[in-house]
Amino acid sequence: MSSDLERLNAALRGRYHLERQLGRGGTATVYLAQDLKHQRPVAVKVLYPQIAATMGTDRFLREVHIAASLTHPHILGLHDSGEADGFLFYVMPYVEGESLRDRVARHGELPIGSAVEILRDVVDALAYAHRRNLVHRDIKPDNVLLAEGHGMVTDFGVAKAVSEAAGEGSLTTAGMALGTPSYMAPEQAAAERHIDHRVDIYAVGALAYELLTGQPPFTGMNAQSVLSAHITQTPEPVGKRRAQVPRRLERFVMTCLEKRPADRWQSADAMLKELEAIRAANLSPAAIRPAPVFERQGTKLAVITGVVVSIAVLGFLGWASLRPDGTTVAFSSIRQVTRAPELELEPAISPDGREVAYTAGYGMDMHVFVRDLSGGRSFPLTADRAGAQYAPRWTPDGRNLLFAESTPDGRRTTYLIPRLGGLTRDVGADGRVSLHGNLVAFTAGQRILIRSLDGGEPTLVVEHPPFPHSVAWSPDGTRLAYAQGNYQFADLETLGNVGPSAIWTAAVTGGDSIEVVGGGSLNVSPVWLPDGRHLLFISNRDGPRDLYVVRLNRDGGPRGAPVRITTGLDPHSISLTADGSVAAYSRFTFRRNIWAVDLPSTGAVSIREARPVTVGNQIVENHGVSRDGRLLAFDSNLEGNQDVYVVPVHGGEPRRLTEDPGDDFHPDFSWDGSEIVFYSTRHGTRDLFLMAADGSNERRLTDSPLEEYHPSLSPDGRTIVYTVTLERQTFQVWVIERDASGGWGEPRVLAENGFYGRWSPDGERLSVDTGEILAVLTRDGTSRELFRWRASGLAPIDVGLGWAEWSSDGRSILFLGRDTAGTLALYRIPAAGGTPRPVVLLDDPTKPPTFGFSLHGNTVYFSVTEYESDVYVMDVEVG
Repeated sequence: MSSDLERLNAALRGRYHLERQLGRGGTATVYLAQDLKHQRPVAVKVLYPQIAATMGTDRFLREVHIAASLTHPHILGLHDSGEADGFLFYVMPYVEGESLRDRVARHGELPIGSAVEILRDVVDALAYAHRRNLVHRDIKPDNVLLAEGHGMVTDFGVAKAVSEAAGEGSLTTAGMALGTPSYMAPEQAAAERHIDHRVDIYAVGALAYELLTGQPPFTGMNAQSVLSAHITQTPEPVGKRRAQVPRRLERFVMTCLEKRPADRWQSADAMLKELEAIRAANLSPAAIRPAPVFERQGTKLAVITGVVVSIAVLGFLGWASLRPDGTTVAFSSIRQVTRAPELELEPAISPDGREVAYTAGYGMDMHVFVRDLSGGRSFPLTADRAGAQYAPRWTPDGRNLLFAESTPDGRRTTYLIPRLGGLTRDVGADGRVSLHGNLVAFTAGQRILIRSLDGGEPTLVVEHPPFPHSVAWSPDGTRLAYAQGNYQFADLETLGNVGPSAIWTAAVTGGDSIEVVGGGSLNVSPVWLPDGRHLLFISNRDGPRDLYVVRLNRDGGPRGAPVRITTGLDPHSISLTADGSVAAYSRFTFRRNIWAVDLPSTGAVSIREARPVTVGNQIVENHGVSRDGRLLAFDSNLEGNQDVYVVPVHGGEPRRLTEDPGDDFHPDFSWDGSEIVFYSTRHGTRDLFLMAADGSNERRLTDSPLEEYHPSLSPDGRTIVYTVTLERQTFQVWVIERDASGGWGEPRVLAENGFYGRWSPDGERLSVDTGEILAVLTRDGTSRELFRWRASGLAPIDVGLGWAEWSSDGRSILFLGRDTAGTLALYRIPAAGGTPRPVVLLDDPTKPPTFGFSLHGNTVYFSVTEYESDVYVMDVEVG
């Protein structure tokens, strides 16, 4: 161990333990370390002594403190900073990946699509920082980390602190260059005193040049010759070095590299808009030629001339030849409307296409905004109201909006409000609605109802459990389209839930519903085209979510198979103008990983103290810890659909156990660690499966039309308890038992009302939630009420469910709940009864835990979600 490393570890004793050097940069040495308080790997950057001496502790801490305020998905944040034994250091998350410098060094020039994606991430980060008057000053490949396919900018604030310490009139201090010559703007190279955010814009141009050609715009024998070239020479056009670079992308890069700041892009926001347009259009360097004609099921699918599919996000092409007269559907001119770091989704385009209303915020702090598409700022229509307002819908005349409102106590109401604000009126509906003239269609439990905005009794259209949702009127007002299954995908509490759903239509006069799109995958947000004979909808039936269209018969049934009409759009919901010429949609992406937090001996700890166990671009729903505390089993879509994986509880490389094309969920270890029980949708309904802990000897345990899920093995390995959902969305607790020969008997009902049974450590009791009470069951089904939700002043956190789990010693039960103020928390209550108290505050709205949790000893594991969603509009042609 080097003397510096020994000295650093002595200085940081009790806080961080430095394990090894990761690398050296222009100003600092980087070490891999363990954060001893939070038990997580981190990267500690320690400034060189000569830099630290020149800068001074106060200036360094001031600039790093400002940088630490940045919270953005493409900025690597700061955990900590300080001075220790003369060393100045700052601490960042340790990202398992590589730097952009490593990527370029290994591969040279990047594929054009990959380069644009990385540039978009970098520019998005700079736009966020520049709006807060923060300039990076040292954008280069070394300061961009690549993790899960995305770029993350590092070292905000450090270059500024170094340059200010040296004085703007000097290019070097203590022999160290300020900035990196290959990426320095002319005014930076000339050591001008007054520089601004446009030095970052120039650096992005130099970075883009290198990503596309394999070399920066200027190279030389030494730093001084490179700096001189930035000031005096014009770089060779990108297209001359790589002919395949699209002309529009070349113009973007060369505009960044203009000598005069006034001739460059003037803001990162403008650059971001241009990059989005480049991504959407995916222009080729040559003239665009018509795409080929495809065949599908005997019907020609003609691509409109001049439109090219973008394999990256924001796929541009929409098309389908859907009937003999050659009807086509095409999308073009995609424009991003919102770009705030918070969630922005559920857009509703006004009937005339001039405005868009949408939902923005997080959780119980979501509100409805209205934005004029010709320019200007968004107007917060409901910001003065308590609770969450969401799902805006325009009245046909465009003068008013309806919106849904949820309060912390679980009430849902729908209101009518003028488009520029004013008095609201309760319209007697419940949550999300659809309008046709003066009639509003909405759901109430298992039913779809219609009523007049002027009042009166509602009329039943259809009853279709479990929980129909996303109702949409046909243009002629004779039918309703709706989704059935996985209403949680759109629900604010379980946004983006993984699960199947189907699209149906029903006549408003009653009668049987007709299935249009089967429920083997996610199918949501049905929208009628103006002809009333086609439905647009969102589906993941062929992979990631995209837009599809299906032709209908006169009775509302399907006429042919659905056709995919976009690639890479990632939509959450979509709406159309009255004439169908403009569409608004939200591009919605999210990842969900497992985080761990240690329970405090007294009081409550914040979820902000949690540490990640798994990382990556994946969706994890449920998980279970082995009883020896070594392994975590979880479901994930890491390699496509949901499969079962195991990973060490301290993190590491996950190992895949199931590989069926169906979705597998909620693995739970047997108490001896030899088996894993889970449920799967691979046979059309949820069924129970059991396998060895290494993934071998997999076998199906149940085969019925019922939905069976969330299984758990008893401590003796003889009994599995699980939840069954009946037709009308009522929950029962069932068990299935293993006989002496190892076979499994017939399932039986243990409790007529209950959800999510979990075994006590002695195997004699079960915790069960009914939505009204939290109860303890014995093996013979005898129930003892532990506490009553409403009487306790608490409400279940999700879908009427508290997801209760036993503590390791069996003395208490932990569950998820919400208090009267809407604050979410994990609570603990004695197993014998008593008063629940919060132990983990779920107080970070940007990282909400989803569904249940798992527990081992003093550590609790949550599935934590990170969302990103923005609103876009695009033109639509139906011909």
